Amino acid sequence: MMCLNKKVVIGAAVVAGGVLLIKPAWAVAALPVLILAICPLSMIFMMRGMRGMSGMGGRDGKSAAYGTSGATPSATTATGTDLGKQIADLQEEVRILRAASTQQGTAQTPSPAADFSKPDPSSPRP
Repeated sequence: MMCLNKKVVIGAAVVAGGVLLIKPAWAVAALPVLILAICPLSMIFMMRGMRGMSGMGGRDGKSAAYGTSGATPSATTATGTDLGKQIADLQEEVRILRAASTQQGTAQTPSPAADFSKPDPSSPRP
């Protein structure tokens, strides 16, 4: 009973009671449907409840849903000037990363492979 939402069980009981009072012949057919509907309805209500609790995780109420530490998705909340500043900041970061990547690429270029199949002419022979 741990996974069942109390409100859903009470609602199903009320519906079953209503069906029993209004159309007693349908109670036999409605009971299995209500029992099978309890689990999915409980999951829906629990998911809604967890979405409402996500506001406790951060400043803006959206951070737990997005998996961030308080940052909101910029496309939905940023104004035009904020968006322009963010784009400029990101372009600068891309420039810095590209420069670092090219520096790292030149530092890691392999030296010509030594050919050990031929003797080295500069080394003295014994």
